[in-house]
Amino acid sequence: MTQTTYLYGKNPLREALFAAKRGKALPIEKLFLTKFAQEDPSIMSLVQSNKIEYSTLTSQEIESMVGRDVVHQGVLATLNEKALYTPLEELMSTLDLENTNPAFVVLDSLHDPHNVGAIIRSAVAFGASAIIMGEYEQVQITGTVIKSSAGTSFAIPIVRVSNINATIIKLKEKGFWAYGLTGDGDTTLTTAKFDSKTLLVVGSEGDGIHKKTLEHCDFKLSIKVSPLCESLNASNAVAVSLYEWSRQQK
Repeated sequence: MTQTTYLYGKNPLREALFAAKRGKALPIEKLFLTKFAQEDPSIMSLVQSNKIEYSTLTSQEIESMVGRDVVHQGVLATLNEKALYTPLEELMSTLDLENTNPAFVVLDSLHDPHNVGAIIRSAVAFGASAIIMGEYEQVQITGTVIKSSAGTSFAIPIVRVSNINATIIKLKEKGFWAYGLTGDGDTTLTTAKFDSKTLLVVGSEGDGIHKKTLEHCDFKLSIKVSPLCESLNASNAVAVSLYEWSRQQK
């Protein structure tokens, strides 16, 4: 049975509608607003300019759909899951690989939606060109991911593939170098040279990158931290690494 994907909150709705203004497919199938949300002129102007029909629900009715612990701000939408993802071939056709060195963040079996959302936000902030994630054993794009990304899930192509290892191999054949984030990596972030097309691979919160996936990485990348801290979590490690990648892109 297909699971419904929800969007909730004013800012994620704004970002989804702004993305539609930029030419992306509108992922919203049905929109529900409370009377309180309908009093927000910034929301209603976007809804009306995009000619989106909506239904009025109470907060209690929304909570019956998504749970009482969700901060929805009177806004709820069901999403077209297909519109959330970009096929790899479509992404590659939009890039100028002859003259640019894009960076893709590759997610290898992350399970925490808050981490995934934070990684997406960092990827947008520092200019990465795409997020690549597996179809299995991986948190997909959910309302929590969208909320944690502050709506930036709609600002970057998210590619879902059936096989992460095969995708890394295919991209390496196109000139990408793969950097695997791992605590015991022999290449430190301060010595890494991001002077080519880049795949930044991050593994699950507990187990890290799968052994086979790590074997496909050209560099095992580590981040030096204070001995008072054992390690950074996945989203923080990606943010620091993307900052350094961005700093080197002159």
